[in-house]
Amino acid sequence: METTSIRWSKQQLSVEARELIMDITVYLFIVLFMYTSASKLFTIKAFASTLAKSPLIGDLNFALAWMIPVIEIIISILLIIPSLRKTGLWASLLLLIAFTIYLVYMVFSGIKLPCHCGGVINALTWPQHIWFNISFIVLAVIGLKINKQ
Repeated sequence: METTSIRWSKQQLSVEARELIMDITVYLFIVLFMYTSASKLFTIKAFASTLAKSPLIGDLNFALAWMIPVIEIIISILLIIPSLRKTGLWASLLLLIAFTIYLVYMVFSGIKLPCHCGGVINALTWPQHIWFNISFIVLAVIGLKINKQ
């Protein structure tokens, strides 16, 4: 019996394709972060109140209620500026990993708190929100990989 090894060839994407993928990635992150930050800022008291009920956050609720949307806005600005785009993608990746770890904790802790992430995203269940975040984590990794090329 003959054994064959399968080798994946590294096909390079055209410059135009890389730019298109990068633009779509960046625009999706900007829309996500600006949408959720605006939603949180417009309902800052309710957002802080929800955060206060979390055992991980507690007394830090008011500070975090302001910090999270401000960080999301800063990341969006980083993504807009071409020379800072890589930094923005890394910041997006780290923020989403942190959010996802928090969501996984909330699912396994059994605590039933409403999601106050903003607008339509509030309608997601905790597990759906985890998958939503994972998809954006993958998108950030793809963007970083393309940026590297």
